[in-house]
Amino acid sequence: MENNINTPEKKFYQRKSFLFMVFGLLCFGIMAILMFRKSTVKKKDNPVKKVVTEEISTNFRTNKFTEGQEYKILAELGICDTTRVGDELGACSPKYFRFFPLNHKKKLSESCMILVNGIAYTDPGAKFPIRRTLVFEKEGGKWVSVNKFKGYIIGRRDVPNSDYDDIVMRFRLDEYDEAYHVVYTWKNGKYQFSYCEELFTYYNKGKVRKEMIDSVSREVEKILLEENLVF
Repeated sequence: MENNINTPEKKFYQRKSFLFMVFGLLCFGIMAILMFRKSTVKKKDNPVKKVVTEEISTNFRTNKFTEGQEYKILAELGICDTTRVGDELGACSPKYFRFFPLNHKKKLSESCMILVNGIAYTDPGAKFPIRRTLVFEKEGGKWVSVNKFKGYIIGRRDVPNSDYDDIVMRFRLDEYDEAYHVVYTWKNGKYQFSYCEELFTYYNKGKVRKEMIDSVSREVEKILLEENLVF
């Protein structure tokens, strides 16, 4: 019978044990809250950077030369016929050429990208006129052809600490009724293939899944080279 009696000493130890348990739970709770807050702060300090794309759409019917240098640049490059006037086929006209700045710190007359209307060139076997994008920079006062794409620019993205944007190019392969949206990055004095972000084929219509980007990009880069869509 004496073992069942709650003596003052026994009650004291029970309360002490209970307090230790409560104190332990409080400590655990506080630590959990602190860890959660720390984790939240880290997420805020390192937010996921959103890729901002300046989308580009070109209507050659309404295109205009706005810098006052375009005609002179075209004449220097020799990619149009300066003897033709107005919108005659082959003329140095905004109906056939659209200019984009290339290097943020250089003038258009020193560094530029030119989108060429597909009707300015004939492509036997092509279902539709194929636009081209040409990239030029001056070296030693002379124009140098940096890149040639048998495709057209549809977007550009600012690159931190770089004077050159990433560009997004669209390529069509009429033979297989396919199209590819490819990101190019400026490296070693020219635009170089980075990755394919969108694919329009029988099996895929739009964004390439993250886990497939590497394998798809390798295949697309191979196709672009084999089909002479990049030079």
